[in-house]
Amino acid sequence: MDNEQAWELLKKYNSGQCTEAEKVLIEKSFFAFNEQPVEISRDKLKELKKQVSKKLPISKSHSLKVVITISTAAAAFAFAIYMFNPPTETNVNRSLRIAEQIFPKGNTALITLSNGKTIELDQHQSELSISDSGLSYSDGTKIKMSSLVESQTISTPTGGEYKIVLSDGTKVWLNAATVLQYPTSFRERTERRVKLVSGEAYFEVAKDQNHPFIVESKNQDLTVLGTHFNINTYNKNVSTTLLEGSVKLDTKNDFTSVILKPGEESIADGAGFKKTDGDLDLIMAWKNGKIKFRDADLKSILNEAERWYDIKVEYEDNIPNLHLTGGISRKSDLSTLLKLLKMSGINFSLNEKQGTKILIIKS
Repeated sequence: MDNEQAWELLKKYNSGQCTEAEKVLIEKSFFAFNEQPVEISRDKLKELKKQVSKKLPISKSHSLKVVITISTAAAAFAFAIYMFNPPTETNVNRSLRIAEQIFPKGNTALITLSNGKTIELDQHQSELSISDSGLSYSDGTKIKMSSLVESQTISTPTGGEYKIVLSDGTKVWLNAATVLQYPTSFRERTERRVKLVSGEAYFEVAKDQNHPFIVESKNQDLTVLGTHFNINTYNKNVSTTLLEGSVKLDTKNDFTSVILKPGEESIADGAGFKKTDGDLDLIMAWKNGKIKFRDADLKSILNEAERWYDIKVEYEDNIPNLHLTGGISRKSDLSTLLKLLKMSGINFSLNEKQGTKILIIKS
């Protein structure tokens, strides 16, 4: 790849037009640049400093914050160095070498039928349609069921994700470590009811004025007629964000309810709801193939890393008081994220014990 091609690829990256493979290449090259000593003139350093400084927000918080961005000038310089002088193996420590082999599982899920039988979904497929006549992938491949079952459960493992289309046409994207229960068919039912047992899912509900769509989850029941929304149950409280339409949320005891408008987010703690404006770009990053964090504490970032990369995180002592802003492609290997931590001054080691990959954050 010559200089002109590298610049064109960087333009695509900054305009959001890169393919996933191109994004991973850009991000890897940027972080690889930080792993090797390079002789840069004082004038060049001053020029890069000015351009990068213009991109950095001014923080008023007293806690430590690190903003990781890739400016066009700095990235171009790093990318050119990487492409023509790739780093040697000796410049990458053992933990990062291990992390380069750790990828998310991608399109992985298991269907459990109400008769107890299970179906492991094809990892080369990304979407499954549900109907009382059977299951079928988006390319038309059918999965025959030996007998009609009343309900099904789909579960994704840590590091896995999947998209399904329910029998009414409602589309559901499931994030990692998510379990969703639903009827095989909504036919002859007065309502369309599903249960998000755990995890996170994004719904695009098919419109049906005569049959409300209800999503049960811990702390709340959500009722809609046709809309787009995201529900996150990973934490103690349930977070619901509305993108389109209107939804009504009720506590389990029916004592408290709230109605959301597009762009609003609700936090349900079991006793009531707290409504705020949602950061849609951040909340929907997972569904759009990204891991994003904005002024996020280290523990919350590593909690997401545990779910997505199927690792266990341990802390040698107190959790560092560090807040980060940045993001990577969800198709990147673990080393891309770890290099962000390394650039931020976080010390760590990665090892494998009894088949479990353990990331230890050191003081």
